[in-house]
Amino acid sequence: MKVTLDEVAARAGVSLATVSRVLGRRGAVAESTRARVLEAMNELGYSRSTLLHDAPRRLVAVSAPGNPEHWQVQVCTRVTKALQDHDLLVTRPLVETDPEPLQTAIDAGAVALVTTTMTSLNTEIPCIRVAEQSAAEEAVTSGTEVSVAGTPGTGPGSADVIAARLDLGGGMTTAFEHLRAIGHRRIGLICNDSGELAVQLIRRFLAEHPARNLGLHLEDWISRVPKSFSGGSRAVLELKDATCTAVIVQSALQLHGALHGLRNRHLQVPRDMSVVGFGDSPTMKFTGPPATVLGLDVEGLSNALIAATLQTLRISTTSLPSVPPVFRPRLVARTSTTAARR
Repeated sequence: MKVTLDEVAARAGVSLATVSRVLGRRGAVAESTRARVLEAMNELGYSRSTLLHDAPRRLVAVSAPGNPEHWQVQVCTRVTKALQDHDLLVTRPLVETDPEPLQTAIDAGAVALVTTTMTSLNTEIPCIRVAEQSAAEEAVTSGTEVSVAGTPGTGPGSADVIAARLDLGGGMTTAFEHLRAIGHRRIGLICNDSGELAVQLIRRFLAEHPARNLGLHLEDWISRVPKSFSGGSRAVLELKDATCTAVIVQSALQLHGALHGLRNRHLQVPRDMSVVGFGDSPTMKFTGPPATVLGLDVEGLSNALIAATLQTLRISTTSLPSVPPVFRPRLVARTSTTAARR
């Protein structure tokens, strides 16, 4: 009968992750523990192929943040398939809501983390991720160094490998241009109450808003709420009461909630409020009405993360650009936006 690694771990009195580290010859394992695992293998008659012994498959963690957006899930799915096609083992922990799964993956021998999270996770292994375009300027100003693909950094977060950048400022400008062209000036923002993406969206909102030079208090047109249906429902009514005629919404959940909240007050989209979502998904085509969105290049982001991972792990010898590619959200105009009422 075939002996499993779970049985080896139970016999040795250690975790499955410890057995994995012993087999893969990765990570710090006490010599007495290693001997106990090897003894358990011998007692149970466990054997593995010489191929696995000589060239263990490497483990990579591919992760979206907790409660991810659709585009983040799509990117992670594409990256996972591509890395598996290169004979890498892949695990999919969620890293923001609970750091323990990621640490478990590292303890099990993960050699890299690939993530659509936009903040540094301060990992001990390479963290191949996406960053906001302005983060490069901020890093220079603050003296913090991160690496581009394949180039080690030297400062805080030096394990970070920036594979691609999102031009959120460009996306916000695109949304403003669209809304301003159809007569909107009182434009609000619904964003998460925490997270790097929300911070960057607020910063860009204040810097790019078409009414920024009119002496208005634009903070009154920003609603920071939980990433939830109820949060969006409450926020859109607050902004409507603040006389906004259009809103830009960070999360798909918040957008669905915003549409529901307006309907409950017997308001119509887009007649009484135009709505622009951040990030496209299949559901955005079937909202009532179909949502105008800032779509992201899922394929481009995926390919950038894949290429950076393969280069970082020395699987690919293809050189990468010295400056990570920048992806600007593009407007997909549907019927949730229309001319402002006079």
